[in-house]
Amino acid sequence: MKRKWVGQRPDAARLGELARKLFGAAGKNPYRRGSKVIKNFGELRGGITEFTDKEALWVASWVEYLGDTETALRIRQTPSRFKEIIINRYNELKPYAA
Repeated sequence: MKRKWVGQRPDAARLGELARKLFGAAGKNPYRRGSKVIKNFGELRGGITEFTDKEALWVASWVEYLGDTETALRIRQTPSRFKEIIINRYNELKPYAA
């Protein structure tokens, strides 16, 4: 499946900046889900199977809060696929997070 980007396809510098925002989440409030605290995109990805479809729009809002408006928009457009969208974005950005 090919990705559809809003605007221009991001370059490596943009992906690196985005990865730092999402994986570092410096100065951002975590999400508390029961006894679990999710502090960044990596932790969201690690626990994504625990989320229900009813939480898709919350996930979109939190991802946008962390700084990724493109992924948030994709989730809002197809909330039933939010887990797949998060996993794909994680895989795309992980190499830039180091």
